[in-house]
Amino acid sequence: MDTITFLWAIAATITAGVQLFFSKIIAHEGRDAAFNGIMMYGLSGVMAALILIAHPWPKEWAIIGLLGLSSGAIHSFGNYIRIQSLKNIDSVVYFPINKVLGPLVVVAAGVLWFGDPLVLRQYIGIALSLSVPLLLISATEHHRQKNLRLGIVLLIQSTILTSVSVLFSKEGLAHGRDVLFMIGASQLAGTMCSIAILYRQKGVRTMVSHIDKRDVLLGALSGILAFFSTYTLFEALSTGLISIVYVIQAHYILIPIVLAVWWYKEHINVRKALAIVVSLLAIGILYSA
Repeated sequence: MDTITFLWAIAATITAGVQLFFSKIIAHEGRDAAFNGIMMYGLSGVMAALILIAHPWPKEWAIIGLLGLSSGAIHSFGNYIRIQSLKNIDSVVYFPINKVLGPLVVVAAGVLWFGDPLVLRQYIGIALSLSVPLLLISATEHHRQKNLRLGIVLLIQSTILTSVSVLFSKEGLAHGRDVLFMIGASQLAGTMCSIAILYRQKGVRTMVSHIDKRDVLLGALSGILAFFSTYTLFEALSTGLISIVYVIQAHYILIPIVLAVWWYKEHINVRKALAIVVSLLAIGILYSA
């Protein structure tokens, strides 16, 4: 992996980790996931649109825009379901399983769909990366969950949706390396889908009657972080193999878990500390391969 792509991937990992922690805060406080989606995708899309004012549209803008809209719509539903899942299970259950299933889907698609020419060293790095979430899973977490069965079902649904959204984004960037245009299209779709979810839940008259200043603040912070996490991920995807970029970015699960342990006093043990060491080793192998 070249250094520029690697740095973009690391930046995407850090920003995505911090942004995902806000999903945990929203879930923990029982706040409206759909409204947060409107704020998150909407503000991120506005930031991209403001930059695009002085930016020429790509030649294949129609296909890129269509794939971007598809990516954003799918990701929006996945993000909404993710927050519903986090209302039923802890971060230390959700994120490890999410980041075993998600990378498996993307790596398989990367090899079969995009033809990623992975070598043995990269497969070793991927295998080590997938062992990181497994280290975070413990049977002792079972009794801590509000509704483990429902949380797992929602987890699987959200994982598949968010993984597929990344594949659409990669395909769009393959038609033209226009990251800002892709962000603008995907975030527009994410905003519209979040509005549709909120409308279906609350109706027109009560769509925002339950919203307070903290909802707006958390949504605004989520939007700013979403823009930077999406931008850095798309930059990495535009130049690197989706199999490797997504697996590196999947290490962001350690960030919200550490923050949740610190902020919400969630359970931690030696295995979770070991996961950090294995994570750094896996990233090093993937970078050097």
